[in-house]
Amino acid sequence: MLNNNKSNQAPSLISADVRLTGSLVSQGEVQLDGRIDGDIKADVLLIGNQGQVDGSVQANEVTIHGRVSGSISANKVAIESSAQVHGDVYHNTLSIAAGAQMEGQIKQLAQQESLSVVHTEEEEDLALES
Repeated sequence: MLNNNKSNQAPSLISADVRLTGSLVSQGEVQLDGRIDGDIKADVLLIGNQGQVDGSVQANEVTIHGRVSGSISANKVAIESSAQVHGDVYHNTLSIAAGAQMEGQIKQLAQQESLSVVHTEEEEDLALES
């Protein structure tokens, strides 16, 4: 699933009755209430109470109410009280609510490691040429 229109105000919704196998990439906001067996790259990711991810997550901002089994790399991570996280969390800003289940290492991103989540092929070509 690819959302190229960054100015799109409505988030991409994956409802509770959807199970997706494979990678999901979005330059916008994604709200996940279903299950994804694979990696997610998005600008903003909201994992609802019923949402499940079995794979890695990369984003600018991540809010987790559901379950993640895999590493999380984001500038801003919010792990809410209903969340279950099993994996390492790499962040610049982190909040963990009372009651959340967290198993894994927590590491702050170094300033030079700041995340650039989604690249276009042109940007990647330019980076390779430099």
